[in-house]
Amino acid sequence: MYAMLVKLKSFYRTFFPARQLLIRQNGEVKHLILAPWVQLTTLLVVLTALVWLSVSTLQIISQADKMSQIEQTQLSKQQEWQKQYQQQQAIYTKQLEQLAVLEQKQALLQSMIESLPESMNKPALNNEAEPILLPIQENADEFHAPLEDEQLPAQAKQYESASMRITRLNKSYDYTFNFLDQQIKQRHEEIIAMLEGAGLDSALARSSVAEDTDTAQGGPLDLFDESKIPSQFLAIADKLLALNNLENLLSELPQTLPAADYYISSSYGLRKDPMNGRRAFHKGVDLAGWHKTEIFAPADGTVLRAGRNGGYGNFIELQHKNGFVTRFGHLNKIKVKKGQTVTKDDVIGLMGSTGRSTSTHLHYEVLVNGKHVNPVKITKALSRVR
Repeated sequence: MYAMLVKLKSFYRTFFPARQLLIRQNGEVKHLILAPWVQLTTLLVVLTALVWLSVSTLQIISQADKMSQIEQTQLSKQQEWQKQYQQQQAIYTKQLEQLAVLEQKQALLQSMIESLPESMNKPALNNEAEPILLPIQENADEFHAPLEDEQLPAQAKQYESASMRITRLNKSYDYTFNFLDQQIKQRHEEIIAMLEGAGLDSALARSSVAEDTDTAQGGPLDLFDESKIPSQFLAIADKLLALNNLENLLSELPQTLPAADYYISSSYGLRKDPMNGRRAFHKGVDLAGWHKTEIFAPADGTVLRAGRNGGYGNFIELQHKNGFVTRFGHLNKIKVKKGQTVTKDDVIGLMGSTGRSTSTHLHYEVLVNGKHVNPVKITKALSRVR
């Protein structure tokens, strides 16, 4: 211990001997003695200042690094937020487009269901509310606080829920459209089969699907945005239009026999003539009833002829739509005139026995495009399809 003190004292005297400073000022020289303790104190002060400055500098550098790291972290979060925002905006835009398609699908489907003929069952339309979409924030270029991690799953879940609802609605609409397609096809084939089975030629069946532009039509224009509706759905809509034209044709055909109280006294086709007993072809059907029984127009039409006509006696001929013509013979009285327009169920004459007749009855004929067909067969067939 003593030896260490001696060494320290020797070190102290060697490095910090008393020093004399000469200071000249205004022609005078002054002596300044620097004691060893003053030198040591000055050195300690300088060393302390250097240490403090070094530590402070290191702390500043460390704080700057931390600030830089924080800024980098915030920038990364902001970039991640911007990326998520763009993804959500893309999803939002896609959902808007899907909603536009859904709206047009729903409008078309609702219109089709309301336009179905009464002979078909109308399916219930899914009136589920539209998907709820998340609002997109505005001013995306400005700085926003990054989304917290716990916020992201909730927003993603809402987007996923909206997408799932849109998918479900699309499947529902697709199912309903396909169901309508099957029902429309089935109904169309049923009507065509009945028409042809009733003796109507295929030309009538084909012409029945053509659009009738001669009737009074009009109204405000309300088009669908066809660019947003799949082509297969538009094809189904066209099939429905064709079916409705066919249904309209049925409503315009002579669907009933033209008397309320009757019995069939002679059928259509080959028979023995009531006057001479020879084989002959009967081109109509004889409806027997009380004298002066009212005879009705079986469908809307125009009077082509009204008056005496050989063996028909008092005779009426009506022109109907789609090439149909009806003839009425042996009338007691005619109640219409040539060129007159008649409506279904209008009284056009009274049953009698004029012309080549054995007793009171109505001779009733139906022609399609100039060809005779069985009136009873048509009536029964049309009653089944209605």
